[in-house]
Amino acid sequence: MGRESAMRDLRIRDTAELPPPVGLRVAVVSQGLDRACDRARELEASGYRVAAFGDPAAAAAAFERAEPDAVVVDLGREVGFPSEAIARLRRATGVPIIAVGCAGTTAEMLRCFEAGADEYCRPPCSTDEIDLRLRALLRRIEMTAGREVRPNGSTPGRVRVGAIEIDPASQTVWKDGREVPLSPTEYRLLWTLAEHAGEVVPSKALIARVWGNQYTGETHYLRLYIRYLRQKLEDDPSQPRYIVNRWGAGYALEEPEPAAMAV
Repeated sequence: MGRESAMRDLRIRDTAELPPPVGLRVAVVSQGLDRACDRARELEASGYRVAAFGDPAAAAAAFERAEPDAVVVDLGREVGFPSEAIARLRRATGVPIIAVGCAGTTAEMLRCFEAGADEYCRPPCSTDEIDLRLRALLRRIEMTAGREVRPNGSTPGRVRVGAIEIDPASQTVWKDGREVPLSPTEYRLLWTLAEHAGEVVPSKALIARVWGNQYTGETHYLRLYIRYLRQKLEDDPSQPRYIVNRWGAGYALEEPEPAAMAV
């Protein structure tokens, strides 16, 4: 069985223990902005918030202003790039670093680990593999810390968007002060959107979070449950103002304009 085939088999397993960390901030660093942007776009499709850097010096300087939750160093075809780049980034941040190899040799892997990498992927490496390794690393941190890893270190609490209020502790939802009964699937979908209220969450990331990675191609599940939520939460489900679709990108939970909420 080839390596790519093995990775596809891994992707379709039940990965409930590795929930996609929607919204977590990842920095992708490569020797060249084009390559970094290519990786960044693919990771964004899984729900990460990604910043791309064409050289490690620029990335290290950026970390002084806003540290990411994880770093991916894509070595590309630059022999000799790994250890220097990773060592510089390790000095700038203590978050997990994944190195995507160039040569794929044991010697290169050793240099990356010695320079401060936490994981090493042999080339050619798909973005799906990077995604899985990122989630495994972040889960390990979560288990060690004894709490859930959340974007920007936030903790669960009630979320209010317009007339909708959500309590994650009791998984209760209210609209205009009245409780709205939701199924477990409806609640998971709404809460994933609410965690990133005002932001577009990619469809692939929503499906993976709510149903599992093995269902990322089943977009009809997402459309069906978006319709269910709109029927329960929108004043006019045919003209949604809370749960909006951004064509080609995903869905967002937004606060309507004040005039739209007037009775």
